[in-house]
Amino acid sequence: MEEILFALWVAAIIGPLAWSWYHKASIAMAMTLSLLFGYIVQLIWGWTLDSSQLTELYLRVVMIPALVESGHIHTLITSGFLHSWNSPLHVLGNIVIIALVGIPLEERLGRGKWLISYAIGLLGGSIAWTLANGGSYTPALGASGAAFGILGAYLCGWPRDEVYFPMILIRKWPVQFIALFYFGFEIYKAWQVYGLSQASHVAHIAHFGGFILAYATLPILKRNLDWEGEIEIGEITAENPFEGVDDLVKRLHDEGDEKETRQAWLEEIADRAKCPVCGGKLHLKKMRIRCESDSSHVAWP
Repeated sequence: MEEILFALWVAAIIGPLAWSWYHKASIAMAMTLSLLFGYIVQLIWGWTLDSSQLTELYLRVVMIPALVESGHIHTLITSGFLHSWNSPLHVLGNIVIIALVGIPLEERLGRGKWLISYAIGLLGGSIAWTLANGGSYTPALGASGAAFGILGAYLCGWPRDEVYFPMILIRKWPVQFIALFYFGFEIYKAWQVYGLSQASHVAHIAHFGGFILAYATLPILKRNLDWEGEIEIGEITAENPFEGVDDLVKRLHDEGDEKETRQAWLEEIADRAKCPVCGGKLHLKKMRIRCESDSSHVAWP
């Protein structure tokens, strides 16, 4: 039973990510499902196993600095897919950030680079905790380092983007406000713990490590992106490679001062036009019209 439950946890983690990668779906959304499904399996662990069996399972994958130093390197990653099974708010908080902030960041970075940035945040948090607690047997688990890494990466790359987030009200907030609020609050909580010696089960050092490392490495990942800034109406020329949509391009110029309107007209052009190279369907990606079969065929404007 112990081995079956462990295999079920591995499948719950890998399954959504593999499916998403194969079907070219959102890897950020798949990550939220991996964390959620993994947590559900952890609940099953707690309901079906005794304390010794549960401890044995957790020791395979939870990060303990002393064990990491003795060779359990894999736990720097696997611990990011575990959460305290008796603390649903722990996994919920991480999922909210990964879904609401991570999905827009994926639109900016692309699936592959987003996954790399996520891994950097996760490793940054795990390594920071291990270095700060060398030789300790105090465990650390959770995707908080990766979640803070998402905030740090987005703050570095596109701080003025606005994303929907539940802070007081569910509305669009600038990424720089969300990221700096979380980082500032984390500094305050860390000061309470380390400065005032208050008790806490939160790995604040891991949060800092994930945030800072992802922030620092984002410029490397951001290189050679197809689109690194907002397309302004003045950048869109009347000449276009498509047939039969000149009227739509004119409407785009006349009415596209607002970002939402500009996007709507670009989507309409993509829907009505065909690829000038292969005659295939077009779609809008990162505010550029591209061929669905081969993105190198066209990138307009």
